[in-house]
Amino acid sequence: MNDSIKTILILDDEISIRHSFSDFFDDLEWKTIQANSGEMALSILKTNPPDAAIVDIRLGGMDGDAFIRKALRQNLDTAFAICTGSPEYQLPDDFRNDRHVSNRIFRKPVTDMMALEEDLDHIIQLISKSKNVVDK
Repeated sequence: MNDSIKTILILDDEISIRHSFSDFFDDLEWKTIQANSGEMALSILKTNPPDAAIVDIRLGGMDGDAFIRKALRQNLDTAFAICTGSPEYQLPDDFRNDRHVSNRIFRKPVTDMMALEEDLDHIIQLISKSKNVVDK
């Protein structure tokens, strides 16, 4: 991962939401990559693993939870934040204890985009610190 320019994958099946997130993170000088399906996002991870990903839960085909689980099996240093319009969604137990996944669920429409960015940035820093400890 490049320390100067962070990369974020935005996984959502709604183009207007992808563009909204992309515009916000572009303004903060993140490099943005968009995917409209979990399958497309997994393909992107193989060639261009991002520093962070915003993941919608309800998608056609593979849902967001399945995408995150498959992505985590790739042992990437990627931070994940879940953004959903589903009011009943609860964070699965296996995500609660994974340092790569935010324990906070961001509900659409996201009213505090800075909190989303700060949460992802915090997870990126934690992953980096734990990786540096393992590397030493």
